[in-house]
Amino acid sequence: MLQIVLFAIIALLLIISLTLFFRLQKLQSKPNTSQRSTLDEEEIFQTLPLPIIYKKNGHWQTNKAFSHAFGVMSKDNSELLSMLPKCGEHTCELQFDNGIIKPTLIYTAPLLGASGDFVAIVVDISHLQKSKALLLQQKERLELALEGCNEALWDWDMKSESVFYSQKWKQLMGYEITETPSTLSSWLNLVHSKDMALVNERLKAHLDGKSDYFEVDHRIRQSAPLQWVKVRGKAIRGKNEQPIRMVGTIRNVTADKAEEMKERFEHERFIAFVEHIPALSFIKNRHGNYLYINQAYQQFLGFKTWKNKTAKDLFDAHTAEKIAEMDRLSLYEGLTQHEITLPTSEGLKSYFSLHQFIIEEEGEKLLCGICINKPFRE
Repeated sequence: MLQIVLFAIIALLLIISLTLFFRLQKLQSKPNTSQRSTLDEEEIFQTLPLPIIYKKNGHWQTNKAFSHAFGVMSKDNSELLSMLPKCGEHTCELQFDNGIIKPTLIYTAPLLGASGDFVAIVVDISHLQKSKALLLQQKERLELALEGCNEALWDWDMKSESVFYSQKWKQLMGYEITETPSTLSSWLNLVHSKDMALVNERLKAHLDGKSDYFEVDHRIRQSAPLQWVKVRGKAIRGKNEQPIRMVGTIRNVTADKAEEMKERFEHERFIAFVEHIPALSFIKNRHGNYLYINQAYQQFLGFKTWKNKTAKDLFDAHTAEKIAEMDRLSLYEGLTQHEITLPTSEGLKSYFSLHQFIIEEEGEKLLCGICINKPFRE
């Protein structure tokens, strides 16, 4: 951004300088132009801040900025400039009056109506190169810091529709070092088809201002073995809150996904185990609301609606009262084994040995139980 501003300022000064210089030449070429007008243009030429030199009829003419910048080196630099092509943009190292050699950008153009004569405007670009070097250093530091965190950088300029991808990003996405991806499609074309809808949905939501951050996990198409990445980003908005740029990171989360899938598989396996236990299993909170009932218990109840309901909603008043008393004994007196008779959905009675225990979830005590069926006793 700093470089763009500096180049814009230089370009404006160049336009002004060239306009005034050629206007001076035009006025000098008119025989009827007043001496005062020519003098005014000459004064303006001398006060221009950029060093300017031109050669006309074999004679060198410079403005004050040129003499001030190069001093005793003005003659040597004039001869050096005379060796440049007479039209175009050139880079050259010139020695300034303080003895320091600096990189310069030189614009040359032929004088109007003159053969072999030309004008040269000199721009000191040493500060630009220092700024560029500083920006590159900061960029390298950022990339090293991100790489240390296993993160890669991307930067999407929506105005130019171009995207910067760091070397680490290319490595994660399977690009060769010599390849230069620079568009949004360079990323989206590698999103696995099963994840494309989610990626587009999350990206659109963030660009529309419906989320503070963009974040999505997706698989990389045709990666072997299959790789997962986590993409994060945030849009920078301009006028009317319209997104103009988006900067973010990407990291490989294949190992995390593998562990996540392993935990999910183990959880699903445990749930399947509990669901198929041939005993009535349940979890309820301390108020008696059922949070979980396994298939055997649901079948015993006749598949009634049970979620968040209490024993009063599922059984007769007498049975519900007995269940409430057993819950109290388990929760507050530590008595965990009980015997209970429960009516079936057909009205028959079943005798159970009830084992209850307490677990804690987010600071709340939950009461769990297993009812094992036994032969009915009179």
